[in-house]
Amino acid sequence: MRAVLLVLLAAAAWAAWHWSRYPGNWVFAFSPKYENERAKLAERRRDLRDLGKDADRVEKSARERVNAEEAKYREDVKALEREVGNLLSPGLGRQLRGPVGELTLYEHGVMAAGRTKPISLAGLKVEFKSDPVYSIDLVEPGLRTYRAKYPRRPAPEDEETPFFSEEELSDFALEIQNAAADENDFQKHREVRLPRARQELESAQKNTASRDAARQNLAQVCAQQKRDPSRKNALVELDAQRGRWEELTGKRPPR
Repeated sequence: MRAVLLVLLAAAAWAAWHWSRYPGNWVFAFSPKYENERAKLAERRRDLRDLGKDADRVEKSARERVNAEEAKYREDVKALEREVGNLLSPGLGRQLRGPVGELTLYEHGVMAAGRTKPISLAGLKVEFKSDPVYSIDLVEPGLRTYRAKYPRRPAPEDEETPFFSEEELSDFALEIQNAAADENDFQKHREVRLPRARQELESAQKNTASRDAARQNLAQVCAQQKRDPSRKNALVELDAQRGRWEELTGKRPPR
């Protein structure tokens, strides 16, 4: 019963919509006698609708091209801006290891507990010593040295402080030295790459040809559609058919 009621409601809704599209006495909206008049009105509406769809499709394609070119331009510029920024100010980079006692190793530096500034890896020399205590010396290019000390054996009464064996500390010192070698390579790469990246960024910022061409194409499409008489003529024909329907029924149908 509910399904039947839903079918009846749907049929009533369609009938009301159909009647609103072909106003007047119900005979004009539903009788086969006026099927030809209804078909003519429907055809004029369809012609205008199809022309609108075609115009919208062409304009949408042109707008999508503009959006794609603008997005590509922004992405190219931002990628080079990020690269230049990273070359100029790489910061500490990723954390590689630690903390091992008071030292934490990063891509471009070593942070030591109690210090506010990192120890740069560029030109850094690292030496592990085991006598009289375990220690790792970080020697900067100007020979300024930072020494991190570690106990030779764990304190029985201190279970919270991590203990590092001689082998672990030796390996850590080697990791720092290798990271320093990588930083030296980065600095050499930076000297070569930074000027080129800046030039590429400047060129990318000026390279608006594709974006400008897409914008010009969109403007031409919009202007051409405004000049195109097809939609105007279709609208005139539809309005004329609406006028004939009004003469027949006394009611002017919607577009």
